[in-house]
Amino acid sequence: MIPAKHVIWAMILAGAAGAAAAPPPPLTNMWQAASAAARTGGLNGHLVVADSQSNYGEDIGKPGKTGQFWRWASVTKQIVAVLVMQQVDAGTVALDTPIKAYVPQLPVTNADRITLRQLLAHTSGLPNAQDGPMNAAGTELALLDRSTPRPAPTIDARGINAVCTGAAKAAPGERFEYNNCDTQVAGAVLEAVTGKTLRQLLRAQLFKPLKMDGARLLQAGDAAGRTGYFADGSNDDFIDVGRYGAAAAIAGPPAALVKFDQALLAGRLMSAAARTEMWNGKAELGFSALGQWAYTVPLAGCTGPVDLVERRGSIGGVEVRNVIAPKLGRILIAFADRPAEFGEPWQGKGLTYDLLSAAFCAPSKS
Repeated sequence: MIPAKHVIWAMILAGAAGAAAAPPPPLTNMWQAASAAARTGGLNGHLVVADSQSNYGEDIGKPGKTGQFWRWASVTKQIVAVLVMQQVDAGTVALDTPIKAYVPQLPVTNADRITLRQLLAHTSGLPNAQDGPMNAAGTELALLDRSTPRPAPTIDARGINAVCTGAAKAAPGERFEYNNCDTQVAGAVLEAVTGKTLRQLLRAQLFKPLKMDGARLLQAGDAAGRTGYFADGSNDDFIDVGRYGAAAAIAGPPAALVKFDQALLAGRLMSAAARTEMWNGKAELGFSALGQWAYTVPLAGCTGPVDLVERRGSIGGVEVRNVIAPKLGRILIAFADRPAEFGEPWQGKGLTYDLLSAAFCAPSKS
């Protein structure tokens, strides 16, 4: 999550949002600059720089044994948001209709008031899956402690954690709170209105037509998701990634995520109106849009502030940054399986800022 006060501060420094920036240099130049910044910044993982047609990518530093199959973590939420917007385009759902209209028996509090827009923007008021048993661990902190008893959470047939069906934490629309339950419920709505499982939807709507080879939604108990590592080199194979469902259970090679981003950037996944709606970052919500963040910040080497669409994620020892610069037509993806000082772009420093400046802007003259 990007705190609103910091993004607002960055926008004040940047000037008017959406100010024009000079076209970026050729992609090959940007790749060379970004890969150098990644090595200097100590990235241990995989880096990609792309535009809508081509890409450069390779392992950087000394990643662990993850190979080419990475957890995409909460980038899954961005992908599920695309599936929702496709249904909006098809007329099967509306963003501001209470979800009970689509799933009358949905066992969540305030289903007669919560909307898909609120689920995707994390303003539903639902409980947070992290408040209870999650991925065979008691809390996010307990994921780091092998000695902690780990009762398996109850996940129903719709892929919803039992915690999500508890008492609401706030009234719908009252406040922002980042929440895995929101996207799990949105996934259940998708399954109800389409008559397909989320796994089938992903394959039919995205993975197969975009040739996202190797990408898949992990299921509970799938050993393929147990591939993250901690700083001390220990394996976090006790984390059952498949239990995150629609919130964070997609995994696959970086090349498959590149194809998703390229299609999204090129406008091939939904109508222009739907994409504009999905990328409408709200200042009062810390520039949270629908399933992603959309904001504007200054970057080193660009002549003006740069519009960014960002989705990040982390599970155990794996982190990911997935960033699109729509007006520049560029994409940056960074996976890490060792701690990295990613920082925040609005801070004007840190690995993310350095990578974005290198990938999206002209190199600084020395």
